[in-house]
Amino acid sequence: MYIIWHDNDYDFARWVYLNSDLSKQSEKVLLRPIPKTNTKKNLLEIFEENTDFDILPVIKYETPDIILQYLDNHTKISQILFVTEFMTHTPQHHHPLQRFSRIYGASKLKLPVALVLPNTKIKLERKNGKYVPTRYKTNPLIYRIFLRTTKINKNPTLIFLWPEFEGYLKNDKKHPTAPFIDEQISRWFYFLNKAIKNKGSDYTSGSESTNQIQMMMETSKYKELKQIELINKWDSLYKLKTISILPTLELISIFKLDTKKLPSYFIKREFSLLFKPKGLHAPSTPFRTDPYAGMLCAYDNLFCRDENGLRNVNLILKAENIKYSETSFEETKHDKRNCPFLTENVSQKKSIDNINICALKGAVFPT
Repeated sequence: MYIIWHDNDYDFARWVYLNSDLSKQSEKVLLRPIPKTNTKKNLLEIFEENTDFDILPVIKYETPDIILQYLDNHTKISQILFVTEFMTHTPQHHHPLQRFSRIYGASKLKLPVALVLPNTKIKLERKNGKYVPTRYKTNPLIYRIFLRTTKINKNPTLIFLWPEFEGYLKNDKKHPTAPFIDEQISRWFYFLNKAIKNKGSDYTSGSESTNQIQMMMETSKYKELKQIELINKWDSLYKLKTISILPTLELISIFKLDTKKLPSYFIKREFSLLFKPKGLHAPSTPFRTDPYAGMLCAYDNLFCRDENGLRNVNLILKAENIKYSETSFEETKHDKRNCPFLTENVSQKKSIDNINICALKGAVFPT
């Protein structure tokens, strides 16, 4: 049996079903909504079987649009086969990075994962009292983050392009929230069908996956750089205003950190990346979380991990303009062995009480 978990868009999930090999399967296919939060109440409202909890490692940071799960009717063991996110927003910088936290965890789990986004989009914007079309194009940095993630996780983490005509997006006539099926979306279905056919093994083989990586490289004018080159040239390469990479000892001195309270691995790492957005407070809300979670995940892969995926550069978020007291943050020791949001426990029976504890503490960001 297959389950298409969707982000509360049944018609979009049905579009995936009708146009993929799932519609040709003799096995049952269910369409089910992904829980919107990780609270005990919300999970119990949605989840029905123990195997439903197996999607938790995929949604521990944020929920993607589609998760495909396979349940063996004989062994009752489930597998996550495929994860994807679709985006129709303007693609220049923040919007794709905001969604990277929906991709980050799945890629680390060695799942085939993809983002579908427009390479170019026209948006009507009000200027001098009139609405005028404004063209936005994908920042090459987005492609480079996905290519880097593919390399360090040794797992296909791909970008596919939403069809457009002169900057206006093309949608499926029968399913208005889904894209028109052109060459790029056909490649996305090829990627999905490979995952269905091979169930987690050798789904990257074939010319289509190779072609997609080549497209990403050409579109971004990609030049492969080693991690040390990225660290040394981060400012000139990407002109990012919200980060700085500096020697760890210098950072400790600037912020007068107590080395006795710092983990030994933190001090041993030669460099540290400081992510300091210009204030987390937005006028419309008392606290803004996006796109900063996704940007943290993106900078982690681009700068902070070596070619084997091991973090060897510290990753630090400095929250500006946030009022807090010393009691606002407390150190907690998370029970990773029994945390259902972590990979090792995917096949184990989940304790609802433990789910609640882990959800309250939040998912563990890998060190």
